[in-house]
Amino acid sequence: MLAAKSRISRKRKSWEELKQTLTEIQFRRYFRMSQDCFADLCNKIEEYVGPQEFKRERFIHDLEAQERNNSKTMIHLHRMTTGSFVSGEIKIAVTLRLLAGGSYLDLSLLFGISIGHIYKIFHMVIDKWFLDDRLVTIDGVGYCMDERKMECVALGFCETSDGVFAGCIGAIDGWLVKIKKPSVKRDGVNNPASYYSRKGFYGVNVQVIVSHEKMILYRNILHRGAEHDSTAFKNGSLGKWLSKNWKSLYDKGFYFIGDSAYALKSFLITPFDNAVHGSPKDNFNFFHSSSRIKVECTFGDIDLQWGILWRPLSFTLVQNIKVIDTCLRLHNFITDFYCRHSYSVSNDNVIFNEDSRRFFLHDTYSGVCGGEDDLYHDERW
Repeated sequence: MLAAKSRISRKRKSWEELKQTLTEIQFRRYFRMSQDCFADLCNKIEEYVGPQEFKRERFIHDLEAQERNNSKTMIHLHRMTTGSFVSGEIKIAVTLRLLAGGSYLDLSLLFGISIGHIYKIFHMVIDKWFLDDRLVTIDGVGYCMDERKMECVALGFCETSDGVFAGCIGAIDGWLVKIKKPSVKRDGVNNPASYYSRKGFYGVNVQVIVSHEKMILYRNILHRGAEHDSTAFKNGSLGKWLSKNWKSLYDKGFYFIGDSAYALKSFLITPFDNAVHGSPKDNFNFFHSSSRIKVECTFGDIDLQWGILWRPLSFTLVQNIKVIDTCLRLHNFITDFYCRHSYSVSNDNVIFNEDSRRFFLHDTYSGVCGGEDDLYHDERW
């Protein structure tokens, strides 16, 4: 009773008030997307979870107005103790800001939310909202069964390669994301060394296929850091499906492209080894690399956008995988929105580059490796 009486009453900051204090560039820097894209994200989530669960700020205000004279309602108790419900917009803003690399302490102060509740919001939004397939679906097998989508992507790669890769329907590569050393107690991992990569850190091997527009068509986040790219892809859902259904792509002249880490297959074209400079094989490798770079650029975009990846992820292994998947899905959501509305991403790249530059001035390691260069790493992990 004494604790309840001595509790400090909070007044939550209004999302609309906060939004009006930010310029468009500031908003993108904080939340990694434009204000219009943020509004679209909120609308999409509210559509499938419903107004009652989402609790938009306007919805909360209407509830408070209806129950203003009744001191026994839940809305009144929330207002008197915690400062009212946390609106859906603020829950999404908190989660995006943490994904962008923000501090939970600063967010607690900014939004008037208790420190212990910040990460509860973060995990809830990821588990129930961002990872819902109704928001973004990434299905590699489904993509390989959709001829219209494959033809669209093949046309894009054909145009960017001067017709050399007329049947290319995606570029594949492996992506190593740093994590804290897994343990038996926390993660149920009996052999943590299997997550220790050749790059010199513990990580998760993420297999990704992207389109010419850097949309993610397939991802598999279930492989250990020490696993070879070729093995990881072969053992993934799409690799297993292609091993049995490769002829469906072969008959249509479709294939993926990947670097020399992958085994050459009818559905996966790799570059020539030891090609002589100026030879036809070398020319082929040039166009192959120029097309395949889309997947490496995608890794770079995601890494720049989501600052949470700049350090080793330190949640449980299961939650680390969910965070990575969230970053991939949000990348698709933002890329699709920007393509549909003809938004320029050049400003975003300048903003995110500045943020990462400031971070790496004080830190000697990053959380992501795309496979092309060794990045600095912290030997503590």
